Amino acid sequence: MPFPIVPPPLSDERLSSWLARIADVYLVSLDELQAHVGWARPALELERELVLQDLERIAAATSSSVERLFAMTFHGLPSRFRDLLRSEIRETCPVCSRGMQRPPRLRMWSFAFSFWCERHRQPLFSCDTRGVSALGDHWTARRGGEILTRWAMEKDTAAMPVRSVLSLLLSPVRKASPAAPWELARLPLPRQREFLVRSKRFRRPALTIVVPEFGVAVPIYDQRLPLRITDVPATPWAERYALAIGVARVMENPADAIARILKASDEHCRKKITAETHNAVGHLLINQRKRPPDHSADRKAKFFDPHKWPYSGFRGQG
Repeated sequence: MPFPIVPPPLSDERLSSWLARIADVYLVSLDELQAHVGWARPALELERELVLQDLERIAAATSSSVERLFAMTFHGLPSRFRDLLRSEIRETCPVCSRGMQRPPRLRMWSFAFSFWCERHRQPLFSCDTRGVSALGDHWTARRGGEILTRWAMEKDTAAMPVRSVLSLLLSPVRKASPAAPWELARLPLPRQREFLVRSKRFRRPALTIVVPEFGVAVPIYDQRLPLRITDVPATPWAERYALAIGVARVMENPADAIARILKASDEHCRKKITAETHNAVGHLLINQRKRPPDHSADRKAKFFDPHKWPYSGFRGQG
């Protein structure tokens, strides 16, 4: 027998989000709703791996069509996009959630590089405030998110391979090394003196060269950048946001960005980065330059290597 009251799904709402809101109407959990209706696979899994019998049971209980439920899953989306989906998302849009007991979750928000509600043209709200105050540049992050979305949806028209840019940003520019004293400055003094903290070797990714403010937003001992692109969905908000900024900046002027990365790299990493970028993007650099390299006198003031001290921006002070 169908439920007498079923809230209508929002445009692009995820199946799991809609079912959770239905469960709220009847003051039960999603698991209890599943047991009552009788579908087998958990809703989060059902969104990725469809089971027709389960969808038919849900459709009958909610007076919906199977086709409508199909549209609330990730069925039919490109595999590249599906590989970068987050199963559980906590970001919400305050406008979409206005007057609702449970904030809805939309399908596009599940993409690892979604930071905006396109319907209301505003950033998504997250309880994860780590690094928020220092990672600004919202429009660049949004542009990077759009580039990554087009690439994941296989609608990318950019001549420069986006996957190569992501790989470049995650590549080390130097051998892993212990943190310098100023990199541990935000830790309590007793922690700074601990042997394990002082002796631990930290990765030095190219992202910190292209997006130096990431090192300010998230100290080196707390950075959780993945080694592989496929691990990006499991990383925190600040890391994903910084990667989106980095992609936009590299795509805007690839020649200049790669030159800066190579300049900050040690000999071993420089050879590896040169070999990796030569075939992927090397032949595009001349044609894809949107502006000539910046030879202004204050170039060092606009770009600095965060792994060196003193920073160029502080020289001449004191």
